[in-house]
Amino acid sequence: MGFDSLGRIKAVIVKAMRKVRKLIQFKPKRKSIKTANIKGNKEEVSYTYAVNDKNWFEKVVRLSKMNKIKIGIKINLSFAITIILLSVVLGYSLITLSNTMIEQAKESTLGLMEQTGNNIKIVLEEIDNLAMSITRDITIAPAIDEINKTDDEHMRARLASIIKPYLNAYYSYRVDTIANLTLVSNTGYGIIGGEGTFEELRFDYRDSITAKEFAQSGVNSLWIDTHISDIAFLRRKGGNTTISLMKSVYTATSMKSVGSLQVNIREDSMERILENVQIPHNGYFFIVGNKDNMIFNPQNIKDNGLLIEDLSYVNGEGKTKADLLKKTELLSLQDKDVRDLLYKMDTEVELDEKTLKDLHERDGYINLRVFEKVKESINKIQMENKQATSFGGIIEEDVTINGKRMLVTFYTIREIKNTPLEWTLVSITPLENITRDVNSIAGFIVLIGIVCVIVGLLLSVLITGDISLGIGKLIKSMNKIKEGDLEVNSDTDRRDEIGRLGVSFMDMAENLKKLIGSIKNASDIAVESSQSVSATCEQNYSSIQEFSAMLEEMKDEINSQTQEIENNDIVVNQLSEQIQVIIDDFTNVNNIVTGAKRLSEDGKDTVNTLKINADEVKKTIVEFSELIGSLRKESAEISKITSVIKGISSQTNLLALNATIEAARAGEAGKSFSVVASEIKKLAQQSRVSANYIESKLKNIGKTIEKTNEAVKSSNEVISGHDHAVIETINKLDNIVVFMDNIFSAITSVTDYVHNIEDARCNIIKSMERLNGSTKNNIREIQNISAAMDEQVDLIKHLLSLSEDLSTLSSRLEQTINIFRI
Repeated sequence: MGFDSLGRIKAVIVKAMRKVRKLIQFKPKRKSIKTANIKGNKEEVSYTYAVNDKNWFEKVVRLSKMNKIKIGIKINLSFAITIILLSVVLGYSLITLSNTMIEQAKESTLGLMEQTGNNIKIVLEEIDNLAMSITRDITIAPAIDEINKTDDEHMRARLASIIKPYLNAYYSYRVDTIANLTLVSNTGYGIIGGEGTFEELRFDYRDSITAKEFAQSGVNSLWIDTHISDIAFLRRKGGNTTISLMKSVYTATSMKSVGSLQVNIREDSMERILENVQIPHNGYFFIVGNKDNMIFNPQNIKDNGLLIEDLSYVNGEGKTKADLLKKTELLSLQDKDVRDLLYKMDTEVELDEKTLKDLHERDGYINLRVFEKVKESINKIQMENKQATSFGGIIEEDVTINGKRMLVTFYTIREIKNTPLEWTLVSITPLENITRDVNSIAGFIVLIGIVCVIVGLLLSVLITGDISLGIGKLIKSMNKIKEGDLEVNSDTDRRDEIGRLGVSFMDMAENLKKLIGSIKNASDIAVESSQSVSATCEQNYSSIQEFSAMLEEMKDEINSQTQEIENNDIVVNQLSEQIQVIIDDFTNVNNIVTGAKRLSEDGKDTVNTLKINADEVKKTIVEFSELIGSLRKESAEISKITSVIKGISSQTNLLALNATIEAARAGEAGKSFSVVASEIKKLAQQSRVSANYIESKLKNIGKTIEKTNEAVKSSNEVISGHDHAVIETINKLDNIVVFMDNIFSAITSVTDYVHNIEDARCNIIKSMERLNGSTKNNIREIQNISAAMDEQVDLIKHLLSLSEDLSTLSSRLEQTINIFRI
């Protein structure tokens, strides 16, 4: 039983030594790369840990080397990239909006030009119908034919009186549009419908500029563009200039013209037709003839009838080329001074080279260069559709006047009821007028953007500086702990995440300080206990050696008793003396056993103290585990924020999708909005990617926290094993005490037996023979006991060696802990 107890003590000590080695050699469960630096006789080993569970996003970050850039630079860079992307999106949106406005202006201006052209065409067609009715009238045409055939003035007057009521009636139909109707026979006899009489005419009508133009054309119907009439009564009503329609008069029975009809259109009627025409975005429009002559300029009727080449150039004083050539003075000529159509008349004024160089294009005014592009577009459309008599279009090429881009649309009227007209309505709108509002908004947005960028950069620098300062302080504190200095301070006045991290860090440092202190105390106690165990083992070793020597003496005594067994008296006397010696020896052994028992009880008290210290360490580990739980909760709260960001990103993406659907329903008007919605959708997707990135980082932090928790659990298991080993040691020491009590009882019993032997001395002689046999048996038993005692000596030696190893390990643990300054 005693040897089994010593074996159990040995097993407990070996198990405790293994636990201590595991605690010393504990490292985080990560793949490590070991590097060694040898300085003198010391070898310093450092471990670099690399996490194996990298996901694809971390690999991308590492490949892009984003993890090597400072947080402040990354924040500023992300802010700058965001501003650039927003600027690009805004710029693209403004350009798209500007282009859309230009396209809408093109469509609206072209529509207005087509509507205006159709209105003019309708009026001219009505005039043409009126003229056609007059020239084919069954009363008027025969009467004119009769006038041609007679030389009797009375007959002509009577026929004229027949014609005039009809002519006045026709005139009354369009009195708001027509200045008068002039019906002339082939012999030059004329009748006026409206104001005026031929008696006022001082020359033959057939010599008037309109009659000559009609005669020279050789056609039956002719439109004469804006001009100043050389017939006085034609200039009394409706304005200074007029537009004329010339038609031949035919009878129903002849294909030969019997006269001509001149329909003079009032200048102010054109003003009334065009007075409500407003080109969008403060544009201008003109009516131009095929001779590059101005038919009608709503902005300035004084330009009517002149060449656009003379009207489209001005000098520094604002005078047009027509002013310099004195062609504008032609508008004030008397009827008798008019010799030709305005655009054909020459003032015989020549401009010198200097004056011509000073001329430049007139702002917002049509010129030959622009009109040539218009005519090219007209010819192209006419080639594609030869049956078209009126059509409009847009000059898609860049048109500039004085360096300003212009939007040019046109609408041409080729003919009226098969009578060539060749009028073209041309509108000119500066593109800057169309995009002025957008440009103003863009300038304002750019100004606001610059201010926002400056403010944002200042805030970004402030925020990054604040973050870097807080993190820098934590890094300095961590470096102090790494160097073994646990007396660190952190900024705990902050109320943000860095502040909470600082508080948790200080709590961790404080708990680590307590843990190291507890471990150091436990190490000191372990060293003292190992020394005490070593001393006890040495004492036990000495006692066992004395016990062995005593057994040798007993062996020698028994041998002597065997040799002298024949002499009973001598033997009995000697035996009595030896029994007394044995009693004394057993008394000494009893004292030794009592001392060993007392030492065992002292060892038990020491181990109990070690158990109390282990409980303190265990409490510290529990507190550390609770701190890790707090970190896990904080990480979960941040994860909730990330979930909210992802929800907002999903809602933004949904809103962008709805905006795209609404833009698709809006058609052309929603194109720009669709582009903005698409860009918002992209930003929403980028926000979701950023939220996933944050969530991934939080997961990595969570994994690190879990690994730390596992390490704490492992430490708890080590402490629990240590606690179990201490309890087993206490139990073993209790067994030793019990064993010693048994030995004490046995020795007491042996002493009683020796007294009984003294009492039975008289019976020794009778029992000599039995004593002789017993003596031999005792010799064999003593030899067995001696062999067992030798084994116990070897066991005590091994126990002493283990005690020395435990002392060495305790000293090494103490050296490791002494790195930290508490």
